[in-house]
Amino acid sequence: MDPGAVLNRGCEALSHKQYRQALEHLVWFHENAVLQDRAYYGVRLSFALGCWKELASVYPPAMEALRFVRSRAIGALRAGLGNRDLFHDFVSINRELGEARETYDLFRTLSARQPALAEECRHLAVDAIVETGDFDLASRCLPPPECHLLWLSERLNADLEPKTVPAATALQRREIYVQNYCSDVRAALCILKGLGNKDAARAALEWAIALVESKAARLMVAQELGECDE
Repeated sequence: MDPGAVLNRGCEALSHKQYRQALEHLVWFHENAVLQDRAYYGVRLSFALGCWKELASVYPPAMEALRFVRSRAIGALRAGLGNRDLFHDFVSINRELGEARETYDLFRTLSARQPALAEECRHLAVDAIVETGDFDLASRCLPPPECHLLWLSERLNADLEPKTVPAATALQRREIYVQNYCSDVRAALCILKGLGNKDAARAALEWAIALVESKAARLMVAQELGECDE
């Protein structure tokens, strides 16, 4: 079965208010897509979960199913049977449910009981840790700000290197890459501000913009991050 086709059928069923069928397709996609094609990893934890959450907002069995998947993940992780991918599932579901505290609490547990796994997963937990306001822990989950921003910008610049794709596709990719970059930078700036390092946060903001090589992308980043200096 083609995972992409199953996901499309699930979203189409949702749009036609065929909720039971939509749930069946979305659950199948979540459970099987990556087993058939690893390329669906990102879609599975972003667009597909977003569609599932939308369904859950109007169809209670979908919410029950989503919480069941999360409970299964946390059970395995606490029992020492999980891995980074399962933790990423858990984090992504919590993001859709708006329950960052669940991620924070589990990460604290893993740090105490399974430090090797916590080390693998620390960057996945940063946003939730920041949201809970534990800036000291969040700062320990990332490299020093200058190293982190340099790494983020190098990744963005590499992603934005010219590729032979249609203009519309290139624009869409650039927007996605810039949004992801700005999200990561915001978290780093929030940590600095939370620790009382406002001058360092201001300098980091300027550097994060300057490190973007593409002029068009740099302007987008400046616009996206402008509010961070307030």
